[in-house]
Amino acid sequence: MADPYATVAPDLSGRPTGPPPYEDAVIERGGALVGADPADVEADARFFVIPCRGVGTLAPFARVKPDLATLLWLEHAPAERSVAGGNALLSTLRGLGAPVLAIKQGCVGGPPDRPGCFVVEADLIAALLAGLGRSALTWEVDPDFGYELPSDVPGLEAVSARALLPRLLYADHDRVYEHADLVARKKRERFELVESLPGLAPEIAAAAGWPPRATHWREGN
Repeated sequence: MADPYATVAPDLSGRPTGPPPYEDAVIERGGALVGADPADVEADARFFVIPCRGVGTLAPFARVKPDLATLLWLEHAPAERSVAGGNALLSTLRGLGAPVLAIKQGCVGGPPDRPGCFVVEADLIAALLAGLGRSALTWEVDPDFGYELPSDVPGLEAVSARALLPRLLYADHDRVYEHADLVARKKRERFELVESLPGLAPEIAAAAGWPPRATHWREGN
């Protein structure tokens, strides 16, 4: 087995640019992208998508609660980050009563030269959206970030299924320690983002998951 300490954290600065390749699939299925202006959210959509860009631990497809959705939007989507925009979007998402998804543009486990790097293709997202429409997806809570990930997707090939759960993809390629480091880094980054915007709703700040909180236990349990 490869030395798990032999890998180093990749440079995550090379996020993809341009419109999401899955945009048409979202619109065809009655969904709406949450763009740079939270005031433009289409209230009558069947579901809503926070477009995310990255090459690291962020999952390809996640179901998120309004507070984490707003934090991801602040990280990825707005032309200019603002307290007013973040708080307005949180209020809007809470009132919609429809699922909110975070969908990735880029790859998991990247950059491309890293072992196991998986490119998120538009066809994969289209298949997941089709499964969402048929209520055919089984979800599980990600232990690192708290969003829900599809853990069972009928008909999906094994490689793609593993990529939907990034911690497993990293583990498959002896990158467990790298993954743990990247998770901590990402949580700190999001916390620093929140700290730079005093006045955000406390639920948005809490969604960063940082600093770590001690767990309580009783002897014998």
